[in-house]
Amino acid sequence: MSFRYFKHLLRFSSIQSIIVLALISIPNLCGLSAQTTPKGGIDWILVVDTSASMRGVGGTKNIFEPVKNSVNEFINEARLGDTVTIYSFDQDVTLNANDVSITSNADRGKLKQIISLLQAEGMRTHTGKAVEKALQHSALLNKRADALGRTVSIVFLTDGLEDVRGIPNPISIPSNTKLLPDQQCKPYIFFVSLGLKEHEKQLNDFASNPALCGKGQILRDPGGVQLNKLAENIRPVLITPKLDVNLPTTNLQPVLPGTTTEPLNINGISNVNGKVNLQLEDPQQSGIRLIPPDRTIELVANQATAIPVRLQIPAEAKGGVSSLRLVLTIADQAIAPITIDLPITIKSKLQIQPTKIDFGSIEAGKTTETQSLLVNTNISGTASLQLQGNSKDVSIAEPSAAISLQPGETTIPVQLQVTDSSFAGDRTFTLVLTADNPIVSPVSAGVHLHILMPLGRKIIIWLLLGLLVLLIALIVVCLIQRKTPLELVEYFRNRKYLEGALVVLEPRPQSSENEEISLTHQHKNKVCLSELIPVIAGTNSDAELVTVWRAGKKNIDLHCLKGVIFVNTKNINTDELYDEDIIEIGNVRLQFNWIEHQRPSELSSGQTNS
Repeated sequence: MSFRYFKHLLRFSSIQSIIVLALISIPNLCGLSAQTTPKGGIDWILVVDTSASMRGVGGTKNIFEPVKNSVNEFINEARLGDTVTIYSFDQDVTLNANDVSITSNADRGKLKQIISLLQAEGMRTHTGKAVEKALQHSALLNKRADALGRTVSIVFLTDGLEDVRGIPNPISIPSNTKLLPDQQCKPYIFFVSLGLKEHEKQLNDFASNPALCGKGQILRDPGGVQLNKLAENIRPVLITPKLDVNLPTTNLQPVLPGTTTEPLNINGISNVNGKVNLQLEDPQQSGIRLIPPDRTIELVANQATAIPVRLQIPAEAKGGVSSLRLVLTIADQAIAPITIDLPITIKSKLQIQPTKIDFGSIEAGKTTETQSLLVNTNISGTASLQLQGNSKDVSIAEPSAAISLQPGETTIPVQLQVTDSSFAGDRTFTLVLTADNPIVSPVSAGVHLHILMPLGRKIIIWLLLGLLVLLIALIVVCLIQRKTPLELVEYFRNRKYLEGALVVLEPRPQSSENEEISLTHQHKNKVCLSELIPVIAGTNSDAELVTVWRAGKKNIDLHCLKGVIFVNTKNINTDELYDEDIIEIGNVRLQFNWIEHQRPSELSSGQTNS
């Protein structure tokens, strides 16, 4: 509407017309005012307690209407670009408005209508679940593409203690601390305590949790006396000039000493224009330095900017994790510096020389000569030596304790102990050096050792082997002869003795006991017949029985000593006797009996007849 038309209307219209015109113009004026308001970047999450105690049930003060008025005040102060989410909670949690963007006064009116419909009728106060829902919603907001340019503010309005009686599996307030790390220090959380009595103690601990980075606050307002000033007290906290950063999901990769890290981009955003200065704090004085960007990092208000970070690692840097801090400040702005923990892992170096050690020859039960092992490392700590492989009878005599490592070179004297029971021969195994630092891989060296056997042990071993051979031979002979060892011993002891018996045929002895004379019982290998049979001495003839071995077979010969001797009617000088041979000396006739020793002709005849 033009000014000329307005002036014409004043001249010709009534007062009522002017009032109507004023009413018509108010929305346009409000729209003009809204368009000149600075663009907002706050995502409000308003969480309202709707338990019955909020309206005075139970003898408390009715503060529900002032609370709704205070929420309306938040909506009035919301700027274009802000969003408003409204939760109400009692025994359960209800989402009443979800991320309503403030684009005009019509959006404010819609939100106020939602507020006007809220009723405080709930019988319980499930504060823990309300905190969970608000944090889950905040996490979703932080994942938006423009999250770095915005601020999330969670405002709880409640009158007192949590009451979850009868609610199955209630969510406690402290259990929500597990959700805080995902928030990345983004949301501001305001717990507005409106009850006349002391508020929920657990809210104090939750608001002071370090994971909130100091952005949790308890605002105590018994009875809601200052609710009308709540919005104007909270918003300045949120619009104070500030710098926010967002680290990438991947940290700096482990690096070798003497190298430069890959660029790490930190996403930074400020709500004011400014230039970022970077400084590196190195509490451990590791010598790591920051490589400045090749350009000035300028931040445009509410616009995300990548800030590159690269580090130079000195060649003598120690292995392990170095805890660095990166400090970001904006020049010429009253913005608190931001400190970012920037741990970096420097790859550890552990090397040994030589990679092959020959300890030469050593007798069993002795200790080897000392060999030196040179260790080169960039870590501090301890390490241990171990033998792996065919080394069960070899141990490390020196070093006997843990090895102390320092950056640089360390000489380790090594001696090996060989057990008394070791067998002679070449041994190859591995000597492994393991550091107590888990990020360092073990290193190893090959070991050669020749073990000699002492002379005394050699003699004992050969004797034992000889005895073993004899034992085996004895077993074989026992099996062949089908005799026990005792029987075999007895057999070999008696094998040289005469066997069989002599039966006196003529003249007949007076006693039957003297008719048969056992040669086996004589235990002799030679005997004269006259010694066995005295009557032969009167015949002027004599002979002797002798044990003779031929071709590995035992035989018994009759050898004439004097006179004339007949065997089977044949005059003999020396003859081999067989079973049932007849010996004649003068008037004495004898029969030689030796079972299973028949004459060969008889044996052949028997086989033919069979």
